[in-house]
Amino acid sequence: MSVSHRISATGFTISELIRESAELSLGIHPADMAPQAMETPLCAGRLMVHEVYPGLTATANDVSYLSEHELSVEMEPSLLCGLVLRGENDMMNAEGYGQVTKRLEQPTVVGFGRSTRFRRICKAPYTSCAAGFILKPSFFDRFGEDVTDDGLIALRDFFSGDFRVETLPRSARVIELGQRNLDHPYNGQLGELFLESNTLSFVIEIAELLKQERRLVAQIGRRHYDRVMEARDMLDANLVTPPQTLDLARQIGVNITTLQDNFKKVFGTTIFGYVRTQRLLMARVLLLDYRLSVAEAGYRVGFASPAAFTAAYRRHFGHPPGKETARERD
Repeated sequence: MSVSHRISATGFTISELIRESAELSLGIHPADMAPQAMETPLCAGRLMVHEVYPGLTATANDVSYLSEHELSVEMEPSLLCGLVLRGENDMMNAEGYGQVTKRLEQPTVVGFGRSTRFRRICKAPYTSCAAGFILKPSFFDRFGEDVTDDGLIALRDFFSGDFRVETLPRSARVIELGQRNLDHPYNGQLGELFLESNTLSFVIEIAELLKQERRLVAQIGRRHYDRVMEARDMLDANLVTPPQTLDLARQIGVNITTLQDNFKKVFGTTIFGYVRTQRLLMARVLLLDYRLSVAEAGYRVGFASPAAFTAAYRRHFGHPPGKETARERD
């Protein structure tokens, strides 16, 4: 489409510019930039994969699997960042490296410096609701050797080895950015601009989390940081019957005071606070996916009364659990 320049050489006002732009927009049919609806014998829902910048691709999905099948894809050297927004932990197998688990509401960063095949068994009924981005080495080419930001350096370092996985702490800001990519209301050039801006913000937030990780490693040491991550993994794997703090410390080989202190430095909360947060996330799954009542969901995750559960849920999510059940009815 050819567009001639019709603004006077003597200049223009903002009103004139807006009027000219509005007239030009009448001849343009905006592309649909929202996640696209899909329905196949294997799955149904919404899916979005869009390159917003050379070497940077935004991803988002809200898909229900209708039958059991295996997905297999070989990827060139990349950095994958995935965030499970709703539902259960998501697992895939990296050929030659083992299982990668993406945890609910915790960003998972996977980097590999050579082509790698990923396999995933999709079981029905199962819903995957997630967002993220894919970075290629070419994304960093424009910076040359001038990358000085610790976060960007940390991201680029994911390409330096064969394979690397990092699960980062929960971030309300990252969850918000992921949800926006999935549910944004824009089309055409405005949609392009939004996806570019929001996905770059996503990258920056992940880089900031990696910077924080580097600071923590420098503060408490790699060994103690890894022990805290090991403790977190053990808690995640046993949320229904979590180990007592003393038993957890014994199993990972540190004293209880050191574990409690370092756990709070890394996650900003106590071990009990972390388990309670994960239990609230479990409750949200029970409300949305299993349609339990508020009282039953609260009981299942360990609250003695519906009132105590409702208060804790409101503090964490910003709304009462009854809003989830009302949303399902709508």
